[in-house]
Amino acid sequence: PRAILTRARSLPRARTFSPPSMGNIIVSPPNEAAIISGCRGTRIIIGKCTFQFWIFETCKRLGLELMTISVQSRSAETAKGVRISLSSTAQIKILTGHDTKVDLDKVELAAQHFLGYTRDEIQHAVHRTMEGHQRQVIGTLTVEELYKDRASFSTRVKELVDPDLQNMGFELVSYTVTDIDDQEGYITALGATQTAAVKREAEEGRARNESAARVTVAKAKSEAQIAEAENARNASVQANAFAASEASSLRDLNLKQQEYQREVNEATARAEAALRIETAIQDQKVIKQKTLQKVEEAAVMLQVTEKEVERMKAEAEGESGARLLTQRNESESLKVAAEAEAYETRQKGLAHADAVKAQGDAEAAVIREKVAAYPRYADERMIQIVMNEMPAIAEKVAAPLKNAGKMIFVSGDGTGPSKLTTDIGNIMSGLPDTVETLTGLNIKNVMKRLEGDGALKAAVDATD
Repeated sequence: PRAILTRARSLPRARTFSPPSMGNIIVSPPNEAAIISGCRGTRIIIGKCTFQFWIFETCKRLGLELMTISVQSRSAETAKGVRISLSSTAQIKILTGHDTKVDLDKVELAAQHFLGYTRDEIQHAVHRTMEGHQRQVIGTLTVEELYKDRASFSTRVKELVDPDLQNMGFELVSYTVTDIDDQEGYITALGATQTAAVKREAEEGRARNESAARVTVAKAKSEAQIAEAENARNASVQANAFAASEASSLRDLNLKQQEYQREVNEATARAEAALRIETAIQDQKVIKQKTLQKVEEAAVMLQVTEKEVERMKAEAEGESGARLLTQRNESESLKVAAEAEAYETRQKGLAHADAVKAQGDAEAAVIREKVAAYPRYADERMIQIVMNEMPAIAEKVAAPLKNAGKMIFVSGDGTGPSKLTTDIGNIMSGLPDTVETLTGLNIKNVMKRLEGDGALKAAVDATD
């Protein structure tokens, strides 16, 4: 293997053939235009590559980047002769078209003016153009217009400079004013005036706001006080209405209570009156029943007298028959001893009954005899019964006076105690009328008749 390697190294190398160079390959980035001119004319390459012949063609490049230019106008006179210094910033680029498609004719126009220039030389040329137009626009405006409306100033500069830049193959992308100043203090005074005006307006606004706030607060307090007073008034009205309603309710309640009390009093009075009337009626009935009872007792006594008479008569007859029966019984005693005892017992009972009957018949006969002898016996007997009850009636009438522990008489003539006994006498004097009402018996007439017939009254007393 070492021999083979040594042999390989000893072999001669082969020659390489290189064709002769005729030109260059030109490559252009998107932000740069390669302008090739020569025997084949002028070609502009952007973002592409191409072949350039030597000797017959040349290639130069033109930058398409955005250029920022600071434009300063020193001691530029305004429309009123005020010198100011204005600084602005402009963004400028080579005109390539407004759409995404590149307009090579416009790039060729810029190349005609600035091909071979450095970037600083191009910026200087454009700066001089921009400054001239900027001064021109400044001379047509006042400081106040520049100070207050910078956007309008920028628009007018752009409108004025665009045609010249396009003729140069450039376009103004943006233009803004960065600073406005002067050496005489005009803008400072204007700013001070404006500041003072603004401060004045601010003070006025603050004063108006404070005044409005105070007015609002006062109004709110007033409305609050009014609302509070209104609420207090409504509360007072409601309280008064409630008090009036409560008073009306109490009045109605008192009226109702008084009405109910009046009805109760009337009912109580009616009940008490009815009780007194019923008591008087019952008293009258009691007196009537007592009188009737006395009458019945007189009638019963009359019957008892008659029965007594009959009994006495029967008793006399019974004694005679008893003696006869005794003799008969004695004669037959031996024969009917046992029957005699029973018969005797039975006969005793019958004899007792007959005796009672005979006594009653006798008393009745006596009474009939008295009636026959004295035709008005029943009336006198009734009067006698009533007269006998007069003390008891008087005692009942005067009975409530026993319950009085102490009596005070008020009288101007000293007749108070006598009037009390007179009232009792008056009550007793009305008894004959009551008896007449209950029984129909006129005691006064009978008494008058008895006064005229003294012998008859004595006979009745003797009979009783």
